[in-house]
Amino acid sequence: MLERRALKRIELNQLALIYVDGVRGVHPCLVMNLHRDGAMLHSSTHHTVAFRFALSLDGFNTTRHCRVVWRNGNICGVKLVDQGGVLVERASRTVKRPRNIRAS
Repeated sequence: MLERRALKRIELNQLALIYVDGVRGVHPCLVMNLHRDGAMLHSSTHHTVAFRFALSLDGFNTTRHCRVVWRNGNICGVKLVDQGGVLVERASRTVKRPRNIRAS
């Protein structure tokens, strides 16, 4: 079994958006670090109670689906999982873009 804590992590500290299925809108979080299979996130909103959600670092041009594997207060560790495009489609409809910017 692969020890995930041994994976090389990239310190990112980048703002991102979370979309939780069944919860209106998108919500900010901070991606503290990232590795091949997961990430460590910080969120001061109540949406940290979700166990599955979509995460985007680029305004939902691309999305990674996440499953929470541990929590400590407002910080959680997530595993990046592939789940098809249902959440991606819902999230892209939720994000309101200025009229002069086209979605890719």
